[in-house]
Parts: sequence; C-alpha cells; structure tokens
Amino acid sequence: MGMYTELHYNVALKQPVPDEVVTLLRYMLGDIEEVEEVPFHRLFATSRWDYMLRCDSYYFDADTNSTLRYDDIHGGYYLCIRCNLKNYDDEIKLFIDWVSPYVDALPGDFLGFFRYEESLEPTLIHHKED
Repeated sequence: MGMYTELHYNVALKQPVPDEVVTLLRYMLGDIEEVEEVPFHRLFATSRWDYMLRCDSYYFDADTNSTLRYDDIHGGYYLCIRCNLKNYDDEIKLFIDWVSPYVDALPGDFLGFFRYEESLEPTLIHHKED
C-alpha cells in the first residue's frame, strides 16, 4: 500500500511570475485540464507530479485544499498547499526545488512543513537562497 506524507506549504510568488509557472500550478491543482509543455526539471519526470497537489488520504485529519489565488489588493499570486501523497519519488522536495525560484521570501523564512505518517515531528521548510 505505501505510506503517506502530508505537505502544508504557503507562499507568495514573486511578481511578475512567468505565465508558464502559473499555468503549470493551475494544472497541478486541477483548475485547467491540460498544459502544452513542461520545463526540464526532475519533478516533471515523476509519475505523480501532475496531480500531487490534489492527493488525499484518510490518514491525516486535514482535508486536501490547495489553491492558487491572485490578490488584486496586493497585486500578486498566493499559493496555499495542503495535501498528502505517497512521496515515493521525493516529489515534495522536487516540487519545492522547482517552485523556490518563484517564491517571494527571504532566505530562512518559514514556508511550511511536511510529515511522514509514522513521524512524530514534521520537517520544517525554510526558504533557501536562489
């Protein structure tokens, strides 16, 4: 069956964020049905990259609820991820590596956490230098 890992990740995206990044995130969230191309990155070679942000199980109490929203007042995109998945190919770390250059945060800023279902403590996610 396999074990699940939950991911909670909340970030503002740098402006202007490339249209291709917004399109890929919307596709991964299930907001659009197809994407024309994917960039060259190890994330996109994994088998579950395209729906990983929508994965859910009964193991964790929180419901999957991942969103990408544009805030007219602040003029930027905000990505909020709450999901859990079988992280067989290290999709979570690969996703964070791919999206990090587009995140509007300072080095060391807390962005979220992931937690393997048998772990008592989560692994904290801090922004790394680009």
